[in-house]
Amino acid sequence: MSRIAYYNGPIYTADCNNPIVDAFVVDNGRFVYVGSEDGIGECEEKIDLEGRCVIPGLIDSHCHMFAGVVSAASNMIFVEPDTKPSELGNKILALLEESPIPDNQTIVCMGIELPMGDFNSSNIDSVIPDRPVVVFANDGHALLLNTPAMKVVGISRDTPDPSENSYYVRDDNGDPTGLVIEIPAMRPCVKLITEISMETRRSTLKQVAQAYSSLGYTGLFEASSIDSEDCRNLIALVDIDQAGELPLRVSTSFNYGGEENIELDDFLQVMENCRTNYSSANVIPDTLKLISDGTVEEQSALLFEPYCTGEPKESDDSSNADDSGDADDQPGSDSENDKANCGSEIVKYDEMKRAAELAADRGFSVHIHAIGDKAVCRTLDILTSLGDIKGTKTIAHNQLYRPEEIEKIIQAKDIFFQTTPHWATGDKHTLRVLGEDRYKRQFPIASALNGGVAVTLGSDSCLEEETSDAFKGIYYACTRGAESLIEGQSLPPKEEAISRMDALMAYTINGAKQLSLEDETGSITEGKSADFLIIDNDIINCSPEELWETEVLETHFRGKQV
Repeated sequence: MSRIAYYNGPIYTADCNNPIVDAFVVDNGRFVYVGSEDGIGECEEKIDLEGRCVIPGLIDSHCHMFAGVVSAASNMIFVEPDTKPSELGNKILALLEESPIPDNQTIVCMGIELPMGDFNSSNIDSVIPDRPVVVFANDGHALLLNTPAMKVVGISRDTPDPSENSYYVRDDNGDPTGLVIEIPAMRPCVKLITEISMETRRSTLKQVAQAYSSLGYTGLFEASSIDSEDCRNLIALVDIDQAGELPLRVSTSFNYGGEENIELDDFLQVMENCRTNYSSANVIPDTLKLISDGTVEEQSALLFEPYCTGEPKESDDSSNADDSGDADDQPGSDSENDKANCGSEIVKYDEMKRAAELAADRGFSVHIHAIGDKAVCRTLDILTSLGDIKGTKTIAHNQLYRPEEIEKIIQAKDIFFQTTPHWATGDKHTLRVLGEDRYKRQFPIASALNGGVAVTLGSDSCLEEETSDAFKGIYYACTRGAESLIEGQSLPPKEEAISRMDALMAYTINGAKQLSLEDETGSITEGKSADFLIIDNDIINCSPEELWETEVLETHFRGKQV
């Protein structure tokens, strides 16, 4: 490979020791010089950027790449989020007419906001009574089945709920309505998805990887990769890499759902076997993924105090008694809040703690979903109790904090604060269910960053049009939905907005650190892999409107344009 110099454009390196330079040189897939244009020296090729901007390759610190396999193989239909129950069946039927699905295949949909209306199976049965239909909520933590789909899965009035916190919604007679809440209860519904061949997995994953590359990503963290039953996506991804067709690094995870699904020791053995047998140059299966709670949208994010609206749902003692914080922080056993809805504990605290300890002892990183303030508190206790570990420790999403937890993550110094900046916007439903005080304590990105916490940003989706756009993510992180571009979406407090340079760092070098790849990628630094983008706007200095519209012109991975 020839020695190539790039010069004459703003170059933001994400390297604190050398943040803005005039030029760099790539040789044999690595940065061999980063500095002023005068220092380029002899090169076989010199590329004049003509004022175009260069940044390091982006890293999506929490996405769902493998969901693209299901989406493509099932011909998934995307339904508008604001669809009302009375409209659902007809909207699905109209979309089917545009893109027919074979009669022997389940109709799979995604996108609606299930908690926003009183959805039930009749909303679909009235229009599509004879084919199985499954509709996933846009947050991935609930789904709706029509009656034929419930029959396929085997859900009836006699079907037990997996737990108090994950269940089949029932009517007054005890019959399931078709609404399924949270991941444990959703697991049996996978039998509705058409069997996917290895050839289809490989071809789909290759297309998905290329799509991420076109958006400027040269690395990502797949946040729900592997459970105890299925490692086939990981195997397919390694096949692609070994064929030289993977244009980015992929760190994959193992999603442990609790001992009602598999014994922990058996799950750890799955992790060990995959790490040994299915690693490659660009595929790194090295992270335990745990889910502490649900979502605010489903009113299943775990809170210290009840939601302001919604039907109360009884919780067992383990969900409303904090195993980790002070007793005074909890609603007391004789409190009026005992039977109110404070959200859901998806994996019990003791199980999460034991899983995290054993995985960390084996050199795995630990990545925990925590959205509600109580879930954040419990997750911080688990991660801080691990002490120094070989891997990294990450809290994903970080929606709701109290001041105590902000101080705790700052004091910890080694826990990554991962979130999706596109969510830091105004939302009437969230205001209604959280109340004004908690509404103003969401996504304290600047508080964490100013305290020295490493913030990382990601999409929490598989190529969803807006959240996969990192430049829109930088806009949201720096404005919290300021009304200059999007009317009515400003989220207080404005003090939690961060600078564009900090947002760029969160999408690049900090993401690399979260994935333990900072010695190899994440910044334009001499000796590192030449992973970089040429983009059409100076994202640090351009207008908000230009930032919003920024596009990737070229993605370079290991020195090659891909």
